[in-house]
Amino acid sequence: MLKCIPLWRCNRHVESVDKRHCNLQTVPDEVFRYSRSLEELLLDANQLKELPKPFFRLLNLRKLGLSDNVIQRLPPEVANFMQLVELDISRNEIPEIPESIKFCRALEIADFSGNPLARLPDGFTQLRALAHLSLNDVTLQTLPSDIGKYVSQKHIAICFYTKNSPIKCFGVNNFFVCVLNVTDYLK
Repeated sequence: MLKCIPLWRCNRHVESVDKRHCNLQTVPDEVFRYSRSLEELLLDANQLKELPKPFFRLLNLRKLGLSDNVIQRLPPEVANFMQLVELDISRNEIPEIPESIKFCRALEIADFSGNPLARLPDGFTQLRALAHLSLNDVTLQTLPSDIGKYVSQKHIAICFYTKNSPIKCFGVNNFFVCVLNVTDYLK
């Protein structure tokens, strides 16, 4: 069986840390020692409730996995992750995505599924590199007003299941990919 080994036993130049399924309740302090080199951080399937301030000094992150935790807030400091390409914060307890997400301009893949999201921030449509967005099992009440222009200007895969959402979509069992009924938002 794999055990979580202390990171301090490893080289100082670490590019990837995988601490999935380690029953962590806090982000290990050892992770912050690699702030200059860390590009991939996988903390999925733990018991994390919050992300400490030093976490947002990991400026070279390109892939961040935080799914299946109990995180209740994504702080505005997420804007520090300007090199982030892939973000998975699915299946947490995050009620809103901060407006500052718009500064994560390299973001290509985002999964916000399984969070109690009622809306996406207006600045969300400024994520020009975004190519895949997953919003399964969320209860969106509204979309950004310029979402129609955003979707029509690029090819983006948007996946979400809208069982309890007032946003009307079509497809089998209310699930769709690359098909978003945004006629109310087209201008």
